[in-house]
Amino acid sequence: MLVVAYDNRSEFEITDIILEEIEDAMMRTLLDQEIGVECEVSFSFVNTTEIKDLNRDYRGKDTITDVLSFPMHEDFILHREAIIKDNPFLPLLLGDIVICIQQAEAQAKEYGNSLTRELSYLSVHSVLHLLGYDHMEEDEKSEMRRIEKEIMGDD
Repeated sequence: MLVVAYDNRSEFEITDIILEEIEDAMMRTLLDQEIGVECEVSFSFVNTTEIKDLNRDYRGKDTITDVLSFPMHEDFILHREAIIKDNPFLPLLLGDIVICIQQAEAQAKEYGNSLTRELSYLSVHSVLHLLGYDHMEEDEKSEMRRIEKEIMGDD
């Protein structure tokens, strides 16, 4: 149901256990959102310099961030049926996820989480963005956080 093309451009060694946990988190997200077709996600691990450059170039923010999501489809959540139906090829390409491993490590320490748990959370967050969720407005943020907590099994 999910094809993930990984690209590690960071200096950090990504273990099979980490990759399995990330894929499991993304699969739980797709199942939660009732995406019933095979999907593909491009997933890159990068360093602080690259994420800062991408954040500046694509979002106009010259700062390091933890994750960036680049959806293939505008308003996927609103037009899900048509996008899936009109897609002649499977897997359905959802988009690209770029995670800064150093920022994820720092956040894991700050929140008292393992790196694997932080990467899983960021993966859930990113897939939701690929599916059209956002957190710019307070009501959107509340809805997205509720879904993330449900998928992650947080109380």
